[in-house]
Amino acid sequence: MKTTKLLYIAFITATILYSCKDNPVNPNDTPGRRDYVWVADTIKIPNNYSADLRVIWGSSPTDVWATSSGYHDKSISHFNGINWTSYGVDRMNVPSSIYGFSSNNVYVGTGGGGIWQFNGSNWTNVANITKDGHSDIVFDNMWGDSPVDIYATGAYGDTNGLANESVIVHLAKGKWEIINTDGLKGIVENLYKNNTDGKVYLRVIKYGGLVSIDSTNIYEYTQEKFNKIYNSGQDYIYANISLINKEVYFILEKKIVKRINNQFQTILNVDIPNFYYNIWGRNSQDIFLTMTDGLAHYNGSNIEYLLNFDKKRTQIFGSALFNNEVFFLVYESQTNLNLIYHGKLK
Repeated sequence: MKTTKLLYIAFITATILYSCKDNPVNPNDTPGRRDYVWVADTIKIPNNYSADLRVIWGSSPTDVWATSSGYHDKSISHFNGINWTSYGVDRMNVPSSIYGFSSNNVYVGTGGGGIWQFNGSNWTNVANITKDGHSDIVFDNMWGDSPVDIYATGAYGDTNGLANESVIVHLAKGKWEIINTDGLKGIVENLYKNNTDGKVYLRVIKYGGLVSIDSTNIYEYTQEKFNKIYNSGQDYIYANISLINKEVYFILEKKIVKRINNQFQTILNVDIPNFYYNIWGRNSQDIFLTMTDGLAHYNGSNIEYLLNFDKKRTQIFGSALFNNEVFFLVYESQTNLNLIYHGKLK
C-alpha cells in the first residue's frame, strides 16, 4: 500500500527560544542541527478507531518499520526510502513491539507471547512464551544490546483484568528465557542497559483500576535483583526513561536526569509549558522533546520548537533517528490518522 503525502513543511514554524538551566552536557558532543525539511506520510489502516501505530524502529533511512495492533492485514508497515507499504503476516497475532540490528535481523513481539524474527525475506515465529500457565502476554517493548543479548518486556492480566503481571524475557546463548520478576507489578514498558555503569534500568507502569491511582516505578536490575529507585506517586506520564548514545536518561516530572554514582544528576530543567515527558536523542546536545502541541529540540543551549501541531490531542509515540534523517510516529485523534513525520537536514 502506498501512502499519501499529507503535507510538506519547510523549516520550521516556531522561533521562540527557551533558556535552559543546570545543563552539564558533554562538551565533546556535537550540538544537534535544526534545519530540517519535513514531509508527513499517512499510514492508512482500515477501520482504525484507535491509536494503533505505537512502535517504530529502523536500521537506516531506507529501512524503517512500524507495527500496528489493529487491522491484521496492515499490521506491519515498512519504508524503503521511497514509499511505505503495509501488510499482515499469517499467524502473527497483534504485533505490539519491534526492534532489530540490521535489515535482515528484525524482531517483533506480539500478543499471545509470540516473538517473530525477520531474516530479510521472511518472518519466522521463533518463540512462544508462557508464564505461570499464562499465554495472554503482550510484549510492549523490545530492546537489545547486541544480536545475542535481547530483551522483550510486557505483562499479562491480573485477577482484576489489569495488565499488572510483569513479564521480562531475555535472549542469551540462543535461548529465550523468562527472568524472575518477583517484586514487580505492572507493565514493563521500557528496559535499557546503561553503558557507564553496566546496570539495566526499567520503567514499570502499575494500573490501580478502581482501587488506587496509576503510578510508575523505575528500577535498576543488578545481580538478578530489582531495586526501586523512583516512584511517581501519580499518573505514569510523570516518569519515563530513554536510551541516548548508550546512556540511560530519566525523565522525572520536568527534569531530565542521569544516574551517576547511584544518584540522580539533573541534565536539564524543562521549565517550559506543554512538555509531555518523553525524549529521544543522538547525544546530550541533540535531544528531541515531545510536547502536547508539537515537537521541540534541545541543542545543549536552548529548547526550540521544530513542529507545531494545529490539531488538538496529537501525540508522538516513537522515533527512529539517523545521522541526517529522523522519523517520528504521530497520531491525530481528531482525524484518526497515523502519520510518520520524516525530517531531512538541509
